[in-house]
Amino acid sequence: MTETDGTGAATAPEWRPAACSATPLYLQVASHLESRINSGDFPVGSLLPTENELAGELGVSRQTVRQAIATLRTQGRLSARKGVGTRVESAANRPRQRLIAQSRSELFEFAKETEFVITEREEIAARGRLATELGCRPGRPFLRLAGARFPAGETQPFSWNEVYVDARLAAAVRDVGTLRTALFYLIEKVSGEKIQEIVQEIRPATLDAAMAARLSAREGDLALRVSRRYFGSGSRLLEYAIQILPADRFTYTSTLHPEA
Repeated sequence: MTETDGTGAATAPEWRPAACSATPLYLQVASHLESRINSGDFPVGSLLPTENELAGELGVSRQTVRQAIATLRTQGRLSARKGVGTRVESAANRPRQRLIAQSRSELFEFAKETEFVITEREEIAARGRLATELGCRPGRPFLRLAGARFPAGETQPFSWNEVYVDARLAAAVRDVGTLRTALFYLIEKVSGEKIQEIVQEIRPATLDAAMAARLSAREGDLALRVSRRYFGSGSRLLEYAIQILPADRFTYTSTLHPEA
């Protein structure tokens, strides 16, 4: 919630790092900077203080500040030019521009800002086309979860998600109804194993009648199908996720700069 100074004007939020939190410190710093942008403390068009200045003010390392700024740059909130500084580009979050993640940290941050409402849950054995798609031996057991993903506070889903979790790790999510963090993070906590690689594939698609109904869209509408394979050590598949995004709820923006 944004604080005010008693006249209705927003004030800059106080920096309070969480003493015991699963959220990495750089993401906490990114959230703090984002709040200061939203409050007008850092207006659109203005330059942020230098990395050293922010690090000193917040009591964190310069590397932490650098990671936080990089996170906000991928979201379109900030831009950086050599010799100029870091500029505020947007006062409003643009979630549609962050549905295609380019890093593990983006996936984590994106999941934190959305809700995956699980409405389908079943234990299956991968066979036929599914086994081929998963790249596993026929009969390998998985826990399948499926449901719509919503932006926080909104009622229209922007994607349908289907996830297959290695049956040995199913305890991580077996009783979860609404997920507000990255599923791979829960898997890492239960297994003690770090995700070593995430392979992302994007394909065009059209919505059939069933999928259109799930997403309150029209049959035949264009969509994107994003699949992600999460591998542990030894290239062992721990999670396979599919996301269907109606085209009219998605944009992807990136900024290219000339090489120095």
